[in-house]
Parts: sequence; structure tokens; C-alpha cells
Amino acid sequence: MGKLSWNDLRLIYEGQFGVTADEANKWIAKELFTKNWYGTQKQPGRMWEDIENCLSFSELLIEIEKFKKEKSWKQTVAATVMHEEKHKAVKKFASDIKRNIFSMSSKTFANYVGMWKRQLTEVGFLTRKQTYTEREVIKAALKQEKKNKNLKLLIQRSNKIRASRRK
Repeated sequence: MGKLSWNDLRLIYEGQFGVTADEANKWIAKELFTKNWYGTQKQPGRMWEDIENCLSFSELLIEIEKFKKEKSWKQTVAATVMHEEKHKAVKKFASDIKRNIFSMSSKTFANYVGMWKRQLTEVGFLTRKQTYTEREVIKAALKQEKKNKNLKLLIQRSNKIRASRRK
């Protein structure tokens, strides 16, 4: 038997289970598009099989990052507030994934955003962005300055040793 088409699958349901074509279509759609769509903590959902959904989510993350920096908030708080205010970026993401994400609570949405971001980073679609606090930058600069100072001392010592050997 070759490749099954949607029509063949509908006819199988209709013939074996005695249901109409419309009922079979509803069952198939329900099984495909409602089970494990968003995913769990351990595995990504079906929505990430479509590259358009991945791109739309990355655009949402960019908007969350802008909103976060503007308000000086953490990502979870920014995602929660954007969901509550029905921000245009969240609306666009909802229309792209063809789901009504406004039916879930804002806290659930924020948890999903964090989970999806982690999962897509683990898969390799998103890259980790390294951010440093001002304190870490100062600490790294002092460490580099100390290395440079030690290198200068080593050069001076080696020059003195060379000069003493020449005599």
C-alpha cells in the first residue's frame, strides 16, 4: 500500500468505525492539533515542527526583551504584563500559531514562554545571549589589568637577567 492521503484516512474511519466523514475529520483534527501542542517540561510540543511558529516566537522574544529593558523588569514579569495588556506582539504570535493564548492565564503564558525559550535553546534554534552586569565587567577589567601588570614585571625581570648575563 502506498502513501495514505487524508481522504483515505477519512474513509478508513468511515468504513471501520461507522462514523461519517465530518465526524472522522473532527476526531483526526482533535487528535493532531490538541494533544501535546504546547509541549511539556521534558519535550517540545508539536507547534515547533513548523518553522513559521519558531520564527514568530523569536520575534515575540525580541519584543519581550525590548519591553523588559524599557520597564527594567525581568522576563517573566514582562511576558505576564504583555499578556495581560494584550500587547500587539502577543496578538501576532497568537495569530501565527493559530491558538487563542488569551484563554490561558498570564502566569501560565509566562511559564510557557520560559519553557519554550529553554527548549528552543536546547534544540539549537535560539542561541544563548551572554549578558554581563556592570560589576562583572569591572571585575574582568581589573583581572586583565592585573595580568598586564604581571606581564610587565616578567618582561622587566627578564630584561634585567639578560643584562646581567651580558656583563
